[in-house]
Amino acid sequence: MADFHPADLPVIGPAAVGAAVPRMKGACAFAVRSEVLGFRVGLSTRSRVAILLDASPLDSDYSMIRISASRSLQCLVFLSLGSPLLAGVLPVAFQTGSTVVDQGDPRATITVHEAMHHLGDSKVENWPDGVPNDPEGKQLEFSFDAKRSDELRCFVIRHHHVDNDWDILLNGKKVALLRRRNELGDYLYPISGRAFVDGKNTMAIVPRKPTDDITVGRVRLYVRPLREALRLGVVEVRVRDEAQRAIPARITITDEHGNLPEVYFADSDSSAARPGIVYTTADAQRFELPAGKYQVDVSRGSEWSRASANIDVEAAGTSGLTLSLRHEVDTTGFVAADTHIHTYEFSGHGDASLVERLVTLAGEGVELAISTDHNHNIDYRPEQARLGLSEYYTSVVGNEVTTSMGHFNAFPLDPKDKVPEHRLADWIKVVDGIRAKGARVVILNHPRWPDIEKGPFGRFRLNRLSGERASGPRRLTFDAMELVNATTKMEDPLFLFRDWFALLNHGETVLAVGSSDSHTVGDPVGQGRTYVPSKTDDPARIDVDAACDAFKKGRTTIGMGIFCDLRVGEDATCGDTFTVLDRRVAVRLRVAAPSWVRPRLAHVFVNGVSKASRELAGADGATDTWLDFEVETAPHDGWLVCVVTGDPIREPFWKTLNGYTLAATNPVWLDVDGTPGYSNPLATAEQLLARVGKKPERVAKALARVDDAVAIQALSLVRTSFPRENRYEAFASFVDAMGPDVSVAQRYLATLVEPEPAKAEPAKTAPAKPRPAKK
Repeated sequence: MADFHPADLPVIGPAAVGAAVPRMKGACAFAVRSEVLGFRVGLSTRSRVAILLDASPLDSDYSMIRISASRSLQCLVFLSLGSPLLAGVLPVAFQTGSTVVDQGDPRATITVHEAMHHLGDSKVENWPDGVPNDPEGKQLEFSFDAKRSDELRCFVIRHHHVDNDWDILLNGKKVALLRRRNELGDYLYPISGRAFVDGKNTMAIVPRKPTDDITVGRVRLYVRPLREALRLGVVEVRVRDEAQRAIPARITITDEHGNLPEVYFADSDSSAARPGIVYTTADAQRFELPAGKYQVDVSRGSEWSRASANIDVEAAGTSGLTLSLRHEVDTTGFVAADTHIHTYEFSGHGDASLVERLVTLAGEGVELAISTDHNHNIDYRPEQARLGLSEYYTSVVGNEVTTSMGHFNAFPLDPKDKVPEHRLADWIKVVDGIRAKGARVVILNHPRWPDIEKGPFGRFRLNRLSGERASGPRRLTFDAMELVNATTKMEDPLFLFRDWFALLNHGETVLAVGSSDSHTVGDPVGQGRTYVPSKTDDPARIDVDAACDAFKKGRTTIGMGIFCDLRVGEDATCGDTFTVLDRRVAVRLRVAAPSWVRPRLAHVFVNGVSKASRELAGADGATDTWLDFEVETAPHDGWLVCVVTGDPIREPFWKTLNGYTLAATNPVWLDVDGTPGYSNPLATAEQLLARVGKKPERVAKALARVDDAVAIQALSLVRTSFPRENRYEAFASFVDAMGPDVSVAQRYLATLVEPEPAKAEPAKTAPAKPRPAKK
């Protein structure tokens, strides 16, 4: 029940109780929890509708008792003192720039406070709405005239960057919490009319912790019933597959201007709703919209088609749609995994409750879901079973082990066990501690977040040519790193691949993973994903141990809108070692995407160098093609990786943060030199220097016979053989002695720092605001 808070519950009058109570079925089970807020007694369905009852006040705390009944109705009982009524917040938000008054009848609203204010304790540059950079205070209070009523009233409050708890007080009583939203918008807060008094009323917005800087103001009050004031009409959508069976999906609604409109009365156990978005697992999904013309899109992640229709919603009317989706990308033999998933409930930021997260996973076609809330071992399975969603995906308990030096996703873990130690700054000790808790797979998350310089690889001064680090762990003991993270800004699609290629050349066996890192309902979970080989295509029966083996052996591929598969020679694929004859390699790359994604360019990389590329012709319909390449290798061992890039998705049903879609393989290890097994470029360089020594002229001749990957590793070994106190100068002299023809040595020298630091600089503390997106 941690996903419920009284401030999340809109209110109906007591007359609804008689109609609701008879719907309850089955035995009741109770769970009790207390927090500081004031409420009376309320009854709520999982659609988050609270029903007021009369009760005597007891004290200033409330207890919330959940009475589990059927899926059609469950109860919440609030016992409290200090507030004569229950008041709550609809889980809806107005998008930036929208005006609530324009959505309904202007005569139904009054402005109770016009100005915008900066509240908090810190100076913040470039606030929206022209509010001052310096805070004006730590709370806001104002008065207005109104009348007490038995009808539901609604405040509309404009605010921005609300991260912590802010109480809304009306006439000294707590009636709601500000919605935790970073987006600037006008947010709706239904309040019982009995919270008002005839004449002068006082409203206050008060932080529980005064360290959160926000903008807030432009408060308006609806004085008519909500459905009448907003002229709402009912929309009913059914989503079907090719066999006309109901399937989970995402419903995206846009108005005539392409904006995401407010969506009302959509929340239930079978759905998750935000402005312009409703995820559904129901046979028929109902919600309400203000009267007007809309486009409705339905989708189900990157393996399925998209369907669209236009509707004209009339006030107090009902519009119905049935839309069908096709499974356009055949991924037989693979399951789609998202290794990086969050809830607000346990991570403390974002906006997706546990129930909403489970619904969105089904709606985006994720088949292997790893729970990774920050420093929590969360088991989705009990709630997943209660919601009837177990058939759609296999859940695995994981954890985003969040340290001061980086974040690691780890799975599987025991939900009853203590979480892995996360207060260490030593990566090797952190990873060892994670594995001691039973985790078989450990992944380094978003290695360049919050930005290129401040992320772990930036702080450790990763050399993007050689794979060396000026500081940080002496070896990398995690299994994989995120090369696709759909909610992290990375303008160059190949930037992280260059980091990865350098690490592979430096002898690190780090593999590729794709994920969404979704914290919200709106950011599609599974937008970034990892495709894992599986003996079953039944998402409810995935072998988790076999999936972990596939992650650790690099038998997976990654995708963000595009699926790929690889064959080298006859049947070698990702994670295999392939023996090369005559330095020629036949490569077959499968590229597949739904009809709304357009792949554009495929590359074949050997030891980090593009050896072949192919443009993909644009065509109507889904993409599913095998591309054939013949690639020449170096005279020594190496590795081969394929990367596909495509057009971004700009439409809101699956909008990509970055300007591309993408797919990539894990390496195939190439055995070229005739000795058994694969030797990485660093090991090959060590063997080369053991044969030729370290005289500049002999090294120069030897480097002419190897590729750049091995040459750079050899130069790195020479450089680190000099004493640290004059290492840069000594190596620069060595490069000069090699002669002007060894351009690779000059390129490598240009990447070095002069003088090289003996220790890492301490990480800089970023200002509280403006903040990067939380991870």
